[in-house]
Order: sequence, then C-alpha cells, then structure tokens
Amino acid sequence: MNALQIISSATQIVSSIVAAVGALEQASRNLVDASKRLRNLEEFVFELETLTQRVKQKHVYKLHNPQLEYQIQSLNGLIERLHPNINKARKIVSRSRIKKLAKVVWSAVVGDPLLKIVHSMQDDLNWWLESQKLAENVEKVIDLTAENTPIRLRIHSEHGYPISNKCHYVKSLLDQDEGFHRVILIVGLSGIGKSCLARQVASNPPMKFVHGAVEIRFGHWCSKAACNGNKHEYQKRLARKISKFLVQIGFWTKINDENSGDLEYVCCLLQEALFGKSILVLLDDVWEQDIVEKFAKLYDNDCRFLVTTRNESVYEITEAVRTEICKDDAREISKAILLYHSLLNEDELPVCIN
Repeated sequence: MNALQIISSATQIVSSIVAAVGALEQASRNLVDASKRLRNLEEFVFELETLTQRVKQKHVYKLHNPQLEYQIQSLNGLIERLHPNINKARKIVSRSRIKKLAKVVWSAVVGDPLLKIVHSMQDDLNWWLESQKLAENVEKVIDLTAENTPIRLRIHSEHGYPISNKCHYVKSLLDQDEGFHRVILIVGLSGIGKSCLARQVASNPPMKFVHGAVEIRFGHWCSKAACNGNKHEYQKRLARKISKFLVQIGFWTKINDENSGDLEYVCCLLQEALFGKSILVLLDDVWEQDIVEKFAKLYDNDCRFLVTTRNESVYEITEAVRTEICKDDAREISKAILLYHSLLNEDELPVCIN
C-alpha cells in the first residue's frame, strides 16, 4: 500500500464516519436509536485506528518520507480528537430513564449536549477532509511550477575536499561578466588534484548558471595517441563521449547507436542541445586541443567551460584563462584534507607538515 492508497483508504473511512455522525445527529432526540448509531461510529473509528497502526508497522522503514509521516500524524491527530467526544456521547446515551427525562428538560433550557458533541465531531472530520484537499491542491500547484522550472544539473564534490584559495579564485573567474573567457583551464601535474578542484568549484556554481553544472570526462582513451593516430577511430570515440553528454543533460533519453559515431552529426546536436542554456560544463582530463575548441565555438548560449588538462598542447594553444595548481596549492589542500579526516586541530599536526 503506497502513500496514495493509504490516504485514499483513510478518506473513505473518514467519509463513512461523517455519514455516521450525521445519522447520530438525526437520532440525537431518540437516545435508544442514538445508541445504535454511536456503536456504528465507534466501529468506524476503530477501523480507522487499525488502518493507521497497520500502515505504520508496514512502512516503519519509510517514515522518513515527509508526506507519509504527515499523513499518519494527521490521522492520529483526528483519532485523538474523536475519542473524547465519543466517550462523552456514550455517557449521555447510556443514562437511566429518569436521567433521560431530566435530559429532555435540561436540553430545553440549555440546548442538547449530544448535539453539541456531534457538531464538534463534524468540525473535526471536516477539518481533516479539507486539509487533505488542500494538500492535494497545493501538490498540484507545486507540480505545475516544477514542470515549468528547468532541471538544475548537479556535480558532487569529492568527500572531504576543502574549499581552498584556488577554489575561490576559479569561482571569481566564473563570476566575471565583462571581458570573460568562455574557457577556464586548470593545469598541473598528473595526480596533483586538478579534477578534485574542478569538481569542488562546479559542485556549487554561481547562480547565473541556472541549469546547473555537468561533467564529462575524456581521459587518455579519447586521444589521438590512444588511437595510434587513426583519425577515424579518434573521431568515433569523441563522438561517443559527446553522445553520453547529450544523455547527461537530458537532450537524449539514451544513446542513439546508429548516429553516436558520427562526430559532425553529434556536434550539430550539441549546438542544438545547449542553445539558450546556461550550464557550467566541466571537461575533465582533456588530451586534445580540438575537444576544447568544439565546445568553445558553440554559440547562442551562456555556458562556460571548466577544463582540466595535463597536456601542454592543450593549455599552451587554447585561448583561455589559465590557472595552475602548484606545490603550494597542493600543500594547502593536502593539509586541509588531513585535518578533515584526522579530526586534529592545526596546532596538533606534526611540525614537518606545518
């Protein structure tokens, strides 16, 4: 039984309770008939209570779901409000004949106490039903808003990777609106932390990238050297990488095997896919300069490209802002990572690290 079925079953029972309370109201002048109606009402409330307990036991490991937890709590709240009134009504309809006669006289003076209890229960039931309708309508409005809101793509940073001075510097470059370069190169030796730095930056991009950030990793596999200089094979591999990127950003639902090897075709689709978009694109571990060019020459979009590379032929030729991770940066980052994972204070570190 899912959350929708739960609330549907509960709503049916509550609707039955509403009918039972209405019948009790009609029988309020006849205490013998009212007693029967009250028993029906008690049965419906017991059925609702049983449903709530059964659902809570069945979905005990899913109570972290806010919607499910709210629905169960609202049902418990309704039951807690009904029980005292049912007990009061039970006392009234179970009085002796003399007390019943006295009740008629008393009711003529101050009003029917059973009727007041019935109206109180009706208010509680109507409150619960209206709250469910309100929640349903609010959910529809939110869903409609969500449909018209662009998906914000996300990149997750490495666990425990610090926000260093270099991270702040790269973010400041991305924040520039005037005289900016579309490409920002992060260069450095192999294993020095270029990709980790780029992911840290892209995991929380400036708000102007309304469609978020996405990563595409090329690596040595997508290089001319790996293809032994075979141009056709290199273009095929590059086309395959771009095809995966089209799936990542939601332009394709899956890779089209028929055309995924045609570089010219997928580059045309890439232009179409990024039209009007504002995405921070992380091109990780790029080995060829023409890869950067294919993205940088795309037009009619507000995308920026964060590129990591160790290859001089990429960062010496490409027209871009270049930032290098040097030994001092690596030392700062390594120290912060050590502090994070060791739970030590800075003054507790060995002298050689400081």
